[in-house]
Amino acid sequence: MNTHERREKVARMSKSIFQYCLSRTSSYQESEDLSQEILLTLCESIENLRDEKAFYAFVWRTADNILKGWYRNKDKRNTAELDDTISDNWWENFEAQAQENEQLALLTRELALLSSNYRRVMVAYYIDGLSVGDISARFSLTQSMVKYLLFQSRNRIKEGITMERNFGELSYRPVELISRSWGKFNIFHDMFKSRVKQNIVMACYYEKQTEEQISLQTGVPTAYLENEIAQLLEHELLLEKNGYYLSNIVIVTQKIMNEIYEAHKASIHETAELIRSFIDSSIDDVRAVGFYGSDMPLNSMKWFLVSQLLHLAYIDFLQEKLTFGDRDSYPEDKFGQKGYRWLSEKSEYHDIYMFRTSRRDDSEKADIVLWDVDVNGEPVCLKMNKLHETMLIELLTEQPSSESDKLICAELLNNNFAIKTDTGIQPNFPCLTVEQTSKLGDLIVPVAQEICSQALVRLDGIKRIMAEHTPDHLLDYAEKVAPGEILPETSAVMRELCESGWLLPLTRGMLATTVMFRAD
Repeated sequence: MNTHERREKVARMSKSIFQYCLSRTSSYQESEDLSQEILLTLCESIENLRDEKAFYAFVWRTADNILKGWYRNKDKRNTAELDDTISDNWWENFEAQAQENEQLALLTRELALLSSNYRRVMVAYYIDGLSVGDISARFSLTQSMVKYLLFQSRNRIKEGITMERNFGELSYRPVELISRSWGKFNIFHDMFKSRVKQNIVMACYYEKQTEEQISLQTGVPTAYLENEIAQLLEHELLLEKNGYYLSNIVIVTQKIMNEIYEAHKASIHETAELIRSFIDSSIDDVRAVGFYGSDMPLNSMKWFLVSQLLHLAYIDFLQEKLTFGDRDSYPEDKFGQKGYRWLSEKSEYHDIYMFRTSRRDDSEKADIVLWDVDVNGEPVCLKMNKLHETMLIELLTEQPSSESDKLICAELLNNNFAIKTDTGIQPNFPCLTVEQTSKLGDLIVPVAQEICSQALVRLDGIKRIMAEHTPDHLLDYAEKVAPGEILPETSAVMRELCESGWLLPLTRGMLATTVMFRAD
């Protein structure tokens, strides 16, 4: 047997060598590395073999030496010894050992897929070594129930190890869902900070699933699903019947959002054109109102008016025309939280035109309305707190005198909320008096109302598309939350205005999309 034939023979043994490594390390990756090292060493040294009859002994002695070196490096002490008297067909025994290892892996897989009641009884009986009586006492079950669970578990595992199990798409491409609501739902928003909960409700959205099926869909062992499922059930975000779970919350997927946009992109373009045409023809009239900041650069003025028009149309006027505007009519959950809630799938691509809006209301002095768009940089509303808000309002009439006020002003300057001028520290965004607000309203309110009316025309189309992709038991609720999917149009409008070159990102100067409306 020449060197080439020996190397071919070694190559044919590669599968057995890998299985040998796998049986000793129980790590797929480490077994691959070890088997490659063994095969490389054999190919380099096999030409030195003088006795053909000792071929297999030479192979496995080499493998054993490399494995022992690996164990020493890993600070392990349990190594398998191979001696020179090993028979030529001894390596074939590794096929059987590997098969046993594979069966163990399958058993472990099926045990991980068992629901909690079945799994804990199996673990207690076969791993902890408890008797039926001990298990009965530990879990407050009758002995007949313990025997039943053991019998059913064994049958499920026997059936499962003969099946090819394929993890669902959520196991390798999990969704990320954003909690959406009209109303106040602190508990609800906290609930869906968990990606596991998000993917559980996604797995159970279109079809009811058992705990084992959810595990396969998500790739998460049932032991890690139990608490998540229990919390979703407690908050009525998941329904359960006869061991099957079904989502109880509307999910707006990326597919739905794409269909809504494609169906309405022509009319959204008309809205963008309406805004562009109005602002181009009204800049001078707006500047003539004379509010603090009315002399800002042209691009900043455009952002100021765009944010005001979109906020009026899609937040203020839309809520007035929809049931969302009547807080007394909001449905109430078991925790006393009132409103509508749903989930939207987050795109894997960051939308630079995504926006955040908030309103800070001190009715005796002023309102501060913030409209942040990612294309303009870090969101402002995430930095502003109550102390900042109070100080910004006070800066309109007086300068800081106490050390604490000066420290707050230092933070305002650092966050670009305020600037130093010849007259002292002043807010770094437009500020309007009551009279100026009224004059500006005369100019922009009619246009905002027209934008709102155009958006409402699209509502029936949004409801139809959502109904096509919503489970039957959630159709009524989907119709009620459908108006919430009008709001993403604002990102599409800003995208059109920016990508046409008419509107440019804000890079310096005033925070044009933050506005203070004075009440005095």
